[in-house]
Amino acid sequence: MANIEQVLETFKKNYFEPNKDNEDKIPNSPGNYILCLRKGSKLPEISVLPVMEKFENLEVIYAGNTSKSLRTRDFRQHFTGNNAGRSTLRKSLGVLFGYKLIPRDKDPHTGKTKFNDKDELKLTNWMRENLILFFAPSLNYIENEQELITYFNPPINLQKVTSEINYDFRRLLSQLRKNQLK
Repeated sequence: MANIEQVLETFKKNYFEPNKDNEDKIPNSPGNYILCLRKGSKLPEISVLPVMEKFENLEVIYAGNTSKSLRTRDFRQHFTGNNAGRSTLRKSLGVLFGYKLIPRDKDPHTGKTKFNDKDELKLTNWMRENLILFFAPSLNYIENEQELITYFNPPINLQKVTSEINYDFRRLLSQLRKNQLK
């Protein structure tokens, strides 16, 4: 867990507020990130409430990594509209809001989905107003991600989770995502 302490210290110095910061603040390099709810913000409520750990007094909802560019992954795929097809985070948040998934491609049989333009815009606006991103450039992004998921147990992460905490929330979230495809 020594590595996690270094990542957390780096996070403290590297944060991005999508409602006011320029995307250039995020480096164009591999690394890790966590997404937290701003003070006073909440996830959309469903019948099971998640348990959330805190970082810098903010609730952590998601941990991720990128092998290429934190800027591209975090800002352009997570925080820009019409991208639920490339962001599992957006897809999960959207289904929590009750948005309907539609085919992303001209061929509806690919299984790739997104939300309609109106819902993608609403989701983008909600994310920009309610989330804060912490990031850490790193070449050890794979092992760091696993440590972050183990440490924070973020409820929106559906893979690589070993804790039973939030099991019911994740099961319901997975079901909501699957039901959207029917």
